[in-house]
Amino acid sequence: MLNYLTRLARQLAWLPLCALGACFPRNDRLWVFGAWHGQQYADNARALYRHVHAHEPDLRAVWLTHSRDVLRRVQEEGGEAAMAYSLRGILVSLRARLFLVTHSAEDVNAHASIGGTLINLTHGTPLKRFGRDAHARSQRIGGVTRLFDRYLRRLLPGKRGPDQVLVASSVGRERMMSAYGLPRERVVALGYPRWDAFRTDAAGLLRGAGIETRTFAGVLLYAPTLRMQGRGGLDVAQGKRLEALLPWLERERLLLLVRGHASLKMSGIAALERRSAHVREVPVSRFADVNALLPAVDLLLTDYSSLMFDYACLRRPIVLMAPDLANYLNEDVGVYGDYFADAPGPVIEGWQQLPAAWRAIQAGEHDAALARFVARHAALHDGRVCERITAHLRACSQQPVPRHA
Repeated sequence: MLNYLTRLARQLAWLPLCALGACFPRNDRLWVFGAWHGQQYADNARALYRHVHAHEPDLRAVWLTHSRDVLRRVQEEGGEAAMAYSLRGILVSLRARLFLVTHSAEDVNAHASIGGTLINLTHGTPLKRFGRDAHARSQRIGGVTRLFDRYLRRLLPGKRGPDQVLVASSVGRERMMSAYGLPRERVVALGYPRWDAFRTDAAGLLRGAGIETRTFAGVLLYAPTLRMQGRGGLDVAQGKRLEALLPWLERERLLLLVRGHASLKMSGIAALERRSAHVREVPVSRFADVNALLPAVDLLLTDYSSLMFDYACLRRPIVLMAPDLANYLNEDVGVYGDYFADAPGPVIEGWQQLPAAWRAIQAGEHDAALARFVARHAALHDGRVCERITAHLRACSQQPVPRHA
């Protein structure tokens, strides 16, 4: 709650800057990027920023952040960056036309960007309900959260709605329209820039962290998402169930990687990691971009994470493990669609069912479901997403679109 109240106080303190932003002349060729509340250099915004910086020489791309560590990383990469509320960050924000974010205007300078165009690139096709669709409402500021969200939230510069939302598929389009309450023409399906991470040498990335995948017959990635909007935890080991699975992992020569959502409090993994070389955690702190790991993964195991939609681009098997499905549907935010009918592969309740699911996948029993899933969510994965998005954004401001090789 304290962190959220601090962000609200900052929103109020900078309100006079909004008037200046609303009347400042804008430059169509100056694009500002930011991600994850200004705390990360990651996701769709980073991939598109890198593309514009490298391949669109007539555009000026500037990354804005609230983190000095992020500032240093972008500058070390040769990019242009500034602290969002520094004098330089404010001047850039007053002149830029486009603001491209993954969450909200809080990713950049929410106040000086008033008068510009806010484009939400999003951070994944949602399976979890959010925004207006979420079953369970956040209690960010205690009992007054509902009243605040209904009457005051929309008035804050950092909480204003996007002018456009760019998504990965027609499925994502319908869900974003519903969650944000936007008309169809303001939500456009063009694919995700972050799919560029699939070109990463994932095995080399893991090797750099001391994880050698070549000694295993296969690599599984378990990627659970957050609970109760970051307030809940998860026992990854499910008591003794994961421990009981170790002989099977060793017999099949499988490596199980575990990477939880950045806001998920996980337990039960450290002891197993010390006991077996077949279980390794790949934390967000070490591997910020999970998509960069996916080329090394032979099977994804997840629950309600949007990672499954990205992984569909690789056309590899997916298992859904939902030990708390009833609670998630009824007490947490809930999910879009039919969890079972829409699943890309087997749905299991716990680790003890994984060997049977593995055998069913090997026998091809879920090939048709996976093919349907890929067609619904990964049809726009063609290696040209960033070009398509920049062409779309240029067209919106009537700029000429250059030809790419």
